[in-house]
Amino acid sequence: MLSQRLSNRRLLVDLFALMFGLGAWIGVNGIYVQLPLLVNNAPEGWRLPAHMVILVQFANLGPILYTLYIKYSAWACDKYITYMLLAAASLATFILAFVYQKTSVIFGNEHSTALLSLMFVTAFVGCTSSVLFMPYMRNYREIYLISYLVGEGLSGFVPSVVALIQGVGGNPECMNTTTSDSLNLKFSSVYPEPRFSCQAFFIFIGSLLFLSYLSFLGLNNLSVAIGERVKPPGSMETLPTDTRAPPSYKTNSGWTMSRQVYSYLLVMMALVCFLGNGTLPSIQSYSCLPYGNVAYHLTVTLSSMAGPLAMCLGFVIKVPKVSLLSVLTTVLLLLSGFVCFLAAASPTPPLQNSWVGEFLVVLSWILINGLIGFIKLSITTLFRPDPGRGLYYTGVATQVGSLIGAVATFVLVNHVKVFHSYSPCSVLDGH
Repeated sequence: MLSQRLSNRRLLVDLFALMFGLGAWIGVNGIYVQLPLLVNNAPEGWRLPAHMVILVQFANLGPILYTLYIKYSAWACDKYITYMLLAAASLATFILAFVYQKTSVIFGNEHSTALLSLMFVTAFVGCTSSVLFMPYMRNYREIYLISYLVGEGLSGFVPSVVALIQGVGGNPECMNTTTSDSLNLKFSSVYPEPRFSCQAFFIFIGSLLFLSYLSFLGLNNLSVAIGERVKPPGSMETLPTDTRAPPSYKTNSGWTMSRQVYSYLLVMMALVCFLGNGTLPSIQSYSCLPYGNVAYHLTVTLSSMAGPLAMCLGFVIKVPKVSLLSVLTTVLLLLSGFVCFLAAASPTPPLQNSWVGEFLVVLSWILINGLIGFIKLSITTLFRPDPGRGLYYTGVATQVGSLIGAVATFVLVNHVKVFHSYSPCSVLDGH
């Protein structure tokens, strides 16, 4: 069975598609997995993830501009736009490696301007990929879409593996920093150094983005990849229709989906992205850091691996029915509610100083990210045969859900201040 599947495809094209997908979000995900190291020194502190998430949503300017382009322009140049985006993301990440600690004062407050501005460039690429990269894979046989999606999932997995090797050095130690003229004892948190710096990490991520650029170049120019493009009309698979075509529910190609299921799956995709791209990343530090820096580090790295691993199931199992996706989404909502409760209970969540608490928070985040990855893959695969704009609307639902979640959580974190930071040395201060 496996040899039969492999004989019906070109592994080099699989590799190109995988590396192309890898470039979609690896810039943003690479920065996210460095958060356990960045939050301790950034002027925003624990609020840095919320700033990063809302910034990613501002990068939805990319899909908006692309939508206006395909509506008013008759010149098809998707591949040239993709070349520019991947090149910009690679260059921005290389620059980030040398300036990520630079800050400046804006409206009287110090901010990580270099980190956030360069992250915006990579986020611009990631957001636009939802409506540009993935639909572009319709030019190739259906089997390569899964390779692309696995590559997109690996954009979280690969940085996580490297970050796991990098480590955070352990939980902080409380050092006595009391001055001679002070009446009260004062302690400060001292964090052990990782195995290698953030600079080396960002150089590695920039190199992968450059490889993604080269892979897309190969997809468009090497004969082995050109030969895997979808054949002219009349064959089993047809070329993508006009992107300005209306949604299709029943077509001559044999693809059918009721209007209710079509809309339901798009809402489900928006809800999953509301949680996975908007709400949960903003509160992750509040739900994990009270259990220790090691728990936070393991959560960020291992949960980022869970998504792509779940997507790999697309190689070996059939797409589940809509009813099963509904059950999985319900489980996702329950787990999300649990980690939101832990974040709201910060700085003193339940089981704070026990291994049980650490285990539960890490396990919950792993399951959450695994479910998010699998549900997104399943919905995307269900829409893949749509000769209309199914994949385009899937990308739109992704960004709309992410935007609403990010804005709502940013307000809760920075203005309503529902969540509170935890200092490991606060118990010692004043004694």
